[in-house]
Amino acid sequence: MSGGSSAADAAALVWTAPPAVLAVIGVGTLAVVALALRGSSDGGDPRLRWLGVGAHLAAWAVLAVALAGPAWIQPGGREEPAPLVVLVDGSASMGVTDAAGPRAATVPAALDAIRASTDGPVEVFTFDDELRPGLPARYDGRGSDLGGALAALADRTLGQRLSGVVVLTDGIDRGALRRDLRAAAAGGSVGAEVLPPLAGPLTLVAIGDADDVFDVAIEDVATGGYAFLRAAFPLTARLRGPPGRTVPVLLSREGRREAEASATFGEDGTAEVRFEVTPRKVGRFAWEVSTPVEAPDAVPANNTFPVVLRVVRDRTRVLQVAGAPSNDQKFLRLFLKEDPSVDLVSFFILRTDPDLRAGWDNDEVSLIEFPYERLFEDDLESFDLVILQNFNHGPYLDRSNELLENVARWTEAGGALVMVGGDRSFDLGDYQGTPVERVLPVRLGVGGPRADEAPFVPVLTPDGAAHPLPRLLDDAGENARRWEGLPALDGLNLTRGAARGAAVLLTHPGRRCEDGNLCPVLAVAEPGQGRSLALTVDASWRWSFSEAASGRGNQAYLRFWKNAFRWLVADPDDRQIVVRPGRDNVVLGDEVVLIVEARDAGHRPLADVVVEGEVVDPAGNTAPINGRTGADGELKVPLQPGAPGAWRVRVTSPGLPGQVGETVFAATAREPELSEIRTDHAFLEQVAGLLGEERARYIGPGASLRPLLDPAAVRVIPERHQEDLGSHPGVALAVGLLGGLGFWARRRAGGR
Repeated sequence: MSGGSSAADAAALVWTAPPAVLAVIGVGTLAVVALALRGSSDGGDPRLRWLGVGAHLAAWAVLAVALAGPAWIQPGGREEPAPLVVLVDGSASMGVTDAAGPRAATVPAALDAIRASTDGPVEVFTFDDELRPGLPARYDGRGSDLGGALAALADRTLGQRLSGVVVLTDGIDRGALRRDLRAAAAGGSVGAEVLPPLAGPLTLVAIGDADDVFDVAIEDVATGGYAFLRAAFPLTARLRGPPGRTVPVLLSREGRREAEASATFGEDGTAEVRFEVTPRKVGRFAWEVSTPVEAPDAVPANNTFPVVLRVVRDRTRVLQVAGAPSNDQKFLRLFLKEDPSVDLVSFFILRTDPDLRAGWDNDEVSLIEFPYERLFEDDLESFDLVILQNFNHGPYLDRSNELLENVARWTEAGGALVMVGGDRSFDLGDYQGTPVERVLPVRLGVGGPRADEAPFVPVLTPDGAAHPLPRLLDDAGENARRWEGLPALDGLNLTRGAARGAAVLLTHPGRRCEDGNLCPVLAVAEPGQGRSLALTVDASWRWSFSEAASGRGNQAYLRFWKNAFRWLVADPDDRQIVVRPGRDNVVLGDEVVLIVEARDAGHRPLADVVVEGEVVDPAGNTAPINGRTGADGELKVPLQPGAPGAWRVRVTSPGLPGQVGETVFAATAREPELSEIRTDHAFLEQVAGLLGEERARYIGPGASLRPLLDPAAVRVIPERHQEDLGSHPGVALAVGLLGGLGFWARRRAGGR
């Protein structure tokens, strides 16, 4: 603010004594007046008596005024040049290295030149997405906003005039001002009104040199968010680099190279590379697109782009193998064929090895040739679910244990296996002692009868009431009553009882196994990363037939098998021990929370379960995970990734042997501010052009740094002159003279 009020106009008399002193003065005045009036009634010359009273009162009045602290305030001020404000861009792009070195390295010399150009004070501020006093501690801001910084400066100065405003920046701006100017360049119109009010002339100093920057960057990788199992999907990478240059582009998955392509940058400095990826497993997987880092690369961190993709099932591929045609096989096959989400391969009228060796021609027999070697050796990985329905492997598989070992390993690696009862299944199918037995939820090798043919109605267990598989109705009470009302089954295959870690969901109402417990009718387990189901009856079709005959439809049958397949081919996030990240893709410096869930075989939360595991960073270094689940069966582990790339997590629990939870998430060092690193000095010239030569100046790289200043801009430094009137020597003189006069007059009038 320039100018100010004159001293005469603003001069004032003020009283500086505290209120308590003024109160005492008032009381004293009353006492003095009372005593003076009392003395005025004494004898003698009345003129002398009143002269004495008046003199005493005048002396007291002078003393009282002096004690009240009168002061004469004479305001004023002095003028000095208004401050020059310097705004330094503190965003990450200012740390980019070009041919002359880091851009920010030129800031100190620029500040020296600016200080030398003015006699007034220089105030320095940092701006990125906010404005703050002082130079940047580090050039790592996540986005610069020049328009926002100028608006914040206007608020801070509150109308005060400035000698000038100098901006040191590379022109890479993330705010609305640059977007508006780009829109105007594309055909719109914009004027100086897009700028906030400026308190002084503006000087825009360009930092960095766009022609000296070499950078190859992967700007984005488009994946669509998720992919389908066994279905090719496109993974498209968009790159930026020097026009005309060709660079190799690599695609890897969790450290393993999967594909390589090349990209040639066009005249606009962009290129695009497309990969075809066919996932073979369901779950979360980390892919990374990268290009080699060449020596002059300005930002090596943007040469890689990791991304986590979730793979889901589009269709469930099912292999159904039945030893002979039956109602149970017919109903289940029809159920699977009518489900559009199921891709079914079914074999149920099979030639045995003796049939093949008998020499019959294909047109002489109606039995189907069973390609068991191709199915259980070459094609097994292509299936999500294998159903062995009343199937005795012996007559068909001349390499029985070897091929059944394939089935067991496939299940443990994440497959889903179902064994359905009948006179060719479980112990009646000679599965005891085979590799398949180790992944079944029941124990085989009974010592007595291998079947009980008496009809019965299965009983829902507590585990079954909690598990989603036997949930025919949402209400627990109604669900239990529905199971009690279903028709009786024809009998069951006997077993030695449930396997360790398995959950029994349905039992026989009275028949007990060798372990003393009621014999399992429906049991489930999670061997390794897979799942298995044992249904020790071959008459579940009766649930459909009997309900349909009573006019209630076949909902119990359909709901049971739908639940069964939904659970069997469930997502990896639906197992007994699961770990998942709060976010699949995070930026370095941000926190990600790992959530570990523990459940029993019946899918009920397990509290106070010991969790052990490790986090593996992209370089292969490990960090332990230890803890216990809470009452909700969860353990939350906060983590702040410190390196870019794919981070893998693996957890186990001593209380859940064989169960493993695994996941992956991606950390990136990419900052939005570094997605564009070529300087935009044209933006700074546009801003200067909006204001005109008298109000703005653009200074390019290497030009003499002479800021545009307003010499008339001054600020007034307030000053105040105070004269204490109560301490003036004349006060004491007046009190003495008036007091003496009063004493003399009183004595002459005959008083004391």
